[in-house]
Amino acid sequence: MPNAELSSNLHHLKEKLGSIHRSNEGAQVEAVVAILLWDEPGRGPQTLLVQRAEREGDPWSGQIGLPGGRVKQGIETPRTALHREVEEEVGVKLEEVGVELGSLSVGHPMRRMGMGVQPWVYGLRVKPRVTIGPEIASSFWVNLPELPSTMKVTEITTSDKPWNVESFVVEGKVVWGFTYRVLTELLPILEIPL
Repeated sequence: MPNAELSSNLHHLKEKLGSIHRSNEGAQVEAVVAILLWDEPGRGPQTLLVQRAEREGDPWSGQIGLPGGRVKQGIETPRTALHREVEEEVGVKLEEVGVELGSLSVGHPMRRMGMGVQPWVYGLRVKPRVTIGPEIASSFWVNLPELPSTMKVTEITTSDKPWNVESFVVEGKVVWGFTYRVLTELLPILEIPL
């Protein structure tokens, strides 16, 4: 990999994330997700989203999300789990192309309210080649400054019930729930108005 530097925008984001106090610091973390940021010249920050593969018994089957997964408790740290999950799901070795910029608030997915999920923000020195693993159906880059224009209330069906949810709709794909909440926390930090 080339020894490229982070963009000045991503350096600035690292400073901002480091100055934010979160009330849930030290919360129990059972799962992790990665916000992989690439500062596309002339377009601004982009992040990688994934569509999970359809799998029996997976509460997030087929949904749009961020790369990540469960921490193997007692075996690995949340940070180690993040590196492992990102490599397994999208083939990106964070230690080679990424720089940890900080974290966002530990959140709780609606389907697993007791599960603490830690979002970590990584700046990418180069835009990596993505190779999806078996848990992922597809992946795509989203231009973050364009996300607010895609906000809408969308009807989704989960557990055989229709729900109206706040969402982003990107190329026909509905980003809702935990991933929506993570992105709506990140956008104002990036000075992208909602």
